Amino acid sequence: MKTLISAGLILAMLAVVQTQGKVDLDALSEKISSQLESKFPGWHHTRVEPFGTPESKVVVQGWGVPNRNVQIAIAVRESVEAAKKEIRSYLEFRREPKTLTGFGDEAFRPEPNGPQVVLRRGRYVIYISTVIFIEEDANAQSLTKSEQQARQKTEVERILNEFATQISAIELPE
Repeated sequence: MKTLISAGLILAMLAVVQTQGKVDLDALSEKISSQLESKFPGWHHTRVEPFGTPESKVVVQGWGVPNRNVQIAIAVRESVEAAKKEIRSYLEFRREPKTLTGFGDEAFRPEPNGPQVVLRRGRYVIYISTVIFIEEDANAQSLTKSEQQARQKTEVERILNEFATQISAIELPE
């Protein structure tokens, strides 16, 4: 009988721990959404179910306006060291990662002129990716190919910087 009661208590505690982790991710997602909604009026967003298991502790959101899309993935790690290790691993096979300043504890552009930024704030690793469809802009047909490429580069840079700046300003739980 004691074994059954002990097993029941352990299962109940595991359920509470799993629920607390989910609530934490839900609260984190809601906090990010409300902060970014106020900074990016007109952008719509959705929460995306991350790949992997619930233990991976990742919040993924998609943000968009016509011809511009951003995906944000925030990974909550057990420690600062684990977050640092994740970034090092992510950058290990990148050709020329560029160090960025002003975005948390550390931030990188994994590829020169690439559409991604990865940053770390404490035990959080934040991945920001963007996709821009310049060729679908209203005046795209009047632009030369080199003008479209220049606009693409400028827009990627602008959007990544704006999102990285705003996410860096959000107070994240310890």
